Order: sequence, then structure tokens, then C-alpha cells
Amino acid sequence: MSIKRKLTLMMMGISLAAVLSTVAAVTTYLIYDMRKSKMAELEVTAAITGDRNGAALAFLDNARARRNLEIFRMNPSIMSACIYDAKGAFFAAYEAERAAGGVICPPTAQDVQHNISGKFVSYQEIRQAGEVIGNVYLLSDTREINAYVRKILQISGTVALLVLAAISLLTIYLQRTISGPILELAAMAKSITENRDFTLEAKAVYQDETGVLARAFNNMLAEVRNRDRELTQMNETLEQKVKSRTEQLESAKRKAEAASEAKSEFLRNMSHEFRTPLHAIISFSSYGIKEFESTARDQLGQYFELIQKGAERLGRLVNEVLDLAKLEQGDHTFLLKRCDMRELALRSADMVRPLLADKNVALEFDHSGGSSELVCDHDKIAQVITNLLGNAIKFTPSGRTITLRTGTINGNGTEQVTVSVIDEGVGIPESEKETIFESFRQSSRTNTGAGGTGLGLAICRSIVKAHGGHIWAENNADGPGACVTFSIPAVMEEGKRLVHMQTMEASHENAA
Repeated sequence: MSIKRKLTLMMMGISLAAVLSTVAAVTTYLIYDMRKSKMAELEVTAAITGDRNGAALAFLDNARARRNLEIFRMNPSIMSACIYDAKGAFFAAYEAERAAGGVICPPTAQDVQHNISGKFVSYQEIRQAGEVIGNVYLLSDTREINAYVRKILQISGTVALLVLAAISLLTIYLQRTISGPILELAAMAKSITENRDFTLEAKAVYQDETGVLARAFNNMLAEVRNRDRELTQMNETLEQKVKSRTEQLESAKRKAEAASEAKSEFLRNMSHEFRTPLHAIISFSSYGIKEFESTARDQLGQYFELIQKGAERLGRLVNEVLDLAKLEQGDHTFLLKRCDMRELALRSADMVRPLLADKNVALEFDHSGGSSELVCDHDKIAQVITNLLGNAIKFTPSGRTITLRTGTINGNGTEQVTVSVIDEGVGIPESEKETIFESFRQSSRTNTGAGGTGLGLAICRSIVKAHGGHIWAENNADGPGACVTFSIPAVMEEGKRLVHMQTMEASHENAA
């Protein structure tokens, strides 16, 4: 059954029960009250009858008593009226015609029944001067009460039907105020389920429980919309994360492949770099051993000089590998001392002058002004400068110029001393400005496969970072070539031994 029908039946049932209970209660009370009134009336009638017939009873005038009793013919409800003398003997009587069928006066007062079903009985003494001279007995039927009850029931039934009709109309109206909003919510829920449209909202027409239900339904829809938005955002975020992780994996894959290729290139370059000086050492030493007796001393001196150069070159290669290994292990110690960067740059430039002369490349010095004093490890910073100058000489065409520039900048609120090495070579691709500082990496424009280990710039970056500085590369804006610059904080504690504990990022990437 629908809620509508349930509500209708419930309200009709309750109303019917209330009406019937009211009618039954009122009818019962009225019947009780009428019976009580009828009995009181009969008692009064009996008393009056006894009083009026006292004289006839005293003078034993039966005829007069019977005439007095004939008055009851005017009262249809009196079935019998009997008078007995003081001894209980029958004296006079009145009997209605309808009573002839079996309702008659008892022969003696002792035979009188005080309780007869469906009848009213009144039995009273007749006194005169305080002495009992007889008794009066009245018997009445319930026709008036029955007619009264029928009339009450008719009126009550009519009123009950009218009340039930009015209640029916009121129930039909009221159940709409309850079932109507519920049916609307049900229809909306069905529409939302079918169309997946959570933007709908229920109308709270009334401020009763249906209104509370509508508002709760709207709150639930709002929560569903919020959850839907959160889920959409989470899906978008998840997609973005998946995309980002995919890009990271692809980038890591490319880096791993590039690292593998860089290591392979490093091994090829190292084999070439080691083979060349070793071949010179072995060849000239073998030739000197075989021909030392017949070869002039000047020629032997040239052999030893070539052997020495090959050994020095081999030693430099070994030192680069060892330096990189120490820096990557994080156990390298730097001794900090005060110095002037201009003087340190000049001394470092003197170490590469033979290379400048061999390549026919000029070197210019430039100082942008300001104090160039700082605290650093002289040898390590000199190594950085010579490495940068060596790279610039290697990739600068003959007849061109390299500029070594020193200066100061204000970085992150602290004064820093800078050194720049500017060449006129082929430059650096934009995508390789960071990767050239990684281990075993060389620029694609300068990587010929025939020289260089790819360790020099990685060592430079590790040394600069150990000093709390930064190194970067950029192409020249006003001409060919590239500029590699590093900066170091000018203020550090002099005499302190700085232990390099930071492993280079490139090592981690290559290890991955």
C-alpha cells in the first residue's frame, strides 16, 4: 500500500474510532441518565399514588381505589398498579390492556418481584399518621427509553456520517501535504538516478518534517556534488601525477641512457687518453733501450722528454679520476686561506701559457672592480680556473682570444667573488648548459670521441659547491663562444678545514 492510502486509512480509522467512542459514551450516559430519571419519576408516582389512596385503603373502599388507579391509563408506560393492605392482601389494581398477556398484579405483597428484567419496579409503603396501612406496587415498561435510544442512535449515526465525510475531505487534503512532498522527493531521486544530474534541489514547501526531509535531501545532494567535485579533482590530480611520473620515468630513462652512453664514451675516451701517452712511453723507452749506444745524446734527451710528457699526461688523467673518486665519496678536505682572486687567476693562467702558445690563442684579463679578496682553498680554486681555461683553449679556434674576468656580485644577501672564462668557440646548446657539469658528459658540439674524459667540469662544480658557491654556463650574447662562470662567498672562516660531504648529484643520477 502507498503512503497516501496508509495515511488515509489511518486517519479515517482513528477518526471513526473517535466518533464511535464518543457516540457510544454519550449514548450510554444518556441511557443511564434517562433510566435513572425514569426510576426517580416512578418512585415519585408510587409515593403520590399511595398518598391519594390512603383514605380509600383506610375505609376499605376498593371502588374508590380502583377509580384512583384508572388515572394511569393516561400514562402508557405504566403496565400495572397494585395496592395491598397492611397484611399484604390484594386490595385494588390497574392493569393495562397490553399487560393482560402475562403482566398482572401478584396475589399478595409477599409475591411481589422487586427486580424484573426489562421493566421498572417501584414498591413503597403507604403510611398514615406514621402507621403503615398498606403498600403500592408499580410496574412500568421501557418503551420511552427504547424510543429515546433509537432517536439518539439515529441522530448520532447521522452526525457520525457527516463528521466522517468531513474528516474524509480533510484527510484527502492533509495527506497531500505529507505524501505530496515525499512523492516529489521520490520523483526527484528517480530523475537524479536516471540522468545523473546532481544540480537539482528539492523544494521545502512546508516547515514541518517534510521540509526537514527536503532540506536534508538537498544537503545530501550538496555533499554528493562536493564529493563528485573532489573525486573529479582527485582524478585530474591522479592523471597529472601519472603524467608527471611518466614524464619523470621517461626523463630518468633518457638520463640513464645518456649516462650509459656517457660512460661508454668516457671509457672510449679514457682508453684513447691512456693509450696515447702509454704508447709514447713504451715506444720511446723501447727505442731508447735498443738504440741508446748508437743514438746521440741529444736524440736520447728528446726521447726522455717525450717519455716525460707522456707520463705527465698520464699522471694528470689518473689525478682527475682520483679527484673525482674522492669528491664523490665525500671525504675530501679543503684548507681555507685568505687570498686575492685576481692574483690567483693570474697564477693559474701562467700554468696554461704553453697551451695558449701551442694553440696560438691570446688571453686577456679583465677585472670589473671591487674587492676580490676571499677565503678559499688556493690549490682547488686554481684547479678550477686551469680546468676552465684548458677547456676554453681546447675548443677555441687558432687566432682567437680568451678572456679571464674577475669581479664581485651580491647574491642571496652576501658578497660573492666571481671568475668568468669567456671563449670564442662553438658555444654550448641550450639543452646542455646543465648536463655538461655532470660526470662523463661532454657537449654534443665539442664531443668528437677523440679527446677529453668528461670529468673536468664535474670536478669544478664539486669544488665550487664545497665552497658554498655556484657554477653555470651560458652562450655569449654579442658573439660566438661560451662563458663559464663560478661564484664563491667572500666571507668564510680563515684556517678552517672544510670536509666535502656532499656527493655530486650527477653521481646519484648515473648510479640510478
